[in-house]
Amino acid sequence: MRISLIKLAQQSIQEVLLPGDCAIDATMGNGHDTLFLTRIVGDQGKVFAFDIQSNALELTRARLKKDRLSVPVSLNLCSHGELLRCIPNTYIGKIKAIMFNLGYLPGSDKSIQTNPQETVKALSAALILLSTSGCISIVVYTGHPGGLEEAKAVKNWLKNVPEEKFRWKITIPSGQCNPPELIVISPGSKHKTKSQ
Repeated sequence: MRISLIKLAQQSIQEVLLPGDCAIDATMGNGHDTLFLTRIVGDQGKVFAFDIQSNALELTRARLKKDRLSVPVSLNLCSHGELLRCIPNTYIGKIKAIMFNLGYLPGSDKSIQTNPQETVKALSAALILLSTSGCISIVVYTGHPGGLEEAKAVKNWLKNVPEEKFRWKITIPSGQCNPPELIVISPGSKHKTKSQ
């Protein structure tokens, strides 16, 4: 049975995110993660979503409208590397869930994709914004041009994450060539594991 890293990422988020909480979809794409987060936090919560393509914002806005959710959602047409610039300082340390689904917008120009420099900048910002009871999920794709380099950059960044403050787990499905990978980070003492 093939493992769904997206479902595993959502399960990790569901363990910590509650109605009324604040969350971030750092790479909104077609809006699935934004919708997932808004359904959990409800109308007393808040969701920030980011993408560099206007098409992604339009798709996400339409998806939210179709679902008729009244959750306050801030759709930002900018790189995920701009998290700290776009999110008010009052949210520092108060974000319960931050989701990254790296790569490119499905069905669009594959040359427009997340890049290692902006992703590492965004991940560093995510650690600042994250609540002490929060969770960060990162799905990286190694099978497309640029994806392997981005995965390596994320793992190199992970080596410098303070082990006394954060723990993480990397899940890599077995039996696949260049499989996607899931990294889940949460506050807590050092506990690094790698599963397949």
